[in-house]
Amino acid sequence: MLAAVIGLWSAAPARAGGGTTINIDPADTGTTAAAFGTHTCDPNLGGGPFQAEDVWVFALPAAKQQGTFTSLTIEFATEGGPVTETITTTPAADRAIVGDRAWIRTPAGPSATGDLVDPFALTNATAVITGTDGTFDLAQTCPATGGTPSPSLPVTDAGISGPTLGKLTAVGGSLIVVGLVLLLAQRRRRYVA
Repeated sequence: MLAAVIGLWSAAPARAGGGTTINIDPADTGTTAAAFGTHTCDPNLGGGPFQAEDVWVFALPAAKQQGTFTSLTIEFATEGGPVTETITTTPAADRAIVGDRAWIRTPAGPSATGDLVDPFALTNATAVITGTDGTFDLAQTCPATGGTPSPSLPVTDAGISGPTLGKLTAVGGSLIVVGLVLLLAQRRRRYVA
């Protein structure tokens, strides 16, 4: 009885006109990406496999009734303590909502030897949807490969996050190429004169 009341309460609208809040199917929690039963790496849903990063894909099993995701809040357990991540309709380099599916990349915690020692474990998740009722699923994972982290992981010492670091690297590389082209053009002009 109490579970039914909690289930009805959790499926109640999040706010007037703001959608319905639902929970993840409890059977999909308590797992790491590597331990989850369905491994699929989809370029449209986070891609992969990546060195030292797991990709998690969530889905609405009754999309006709449930509509689409508007946000997800996901709780993970790590060796360093709990971590909460949010996915919204504003896509980022490491997460996005794609209609009735959503994905996120998380660090897999590589050691200096490349072993994955601190993978994230899914403990709970809630979502706001445009439709009504039900639960949502962890549909698939793309587990990390060993090795060093990819550049999309946060660089905490410098205070620069992964997407910003990637953009800075691209800009820096472009400036170096432009500089080399200008240097060669100047030398060529001097040689011709």
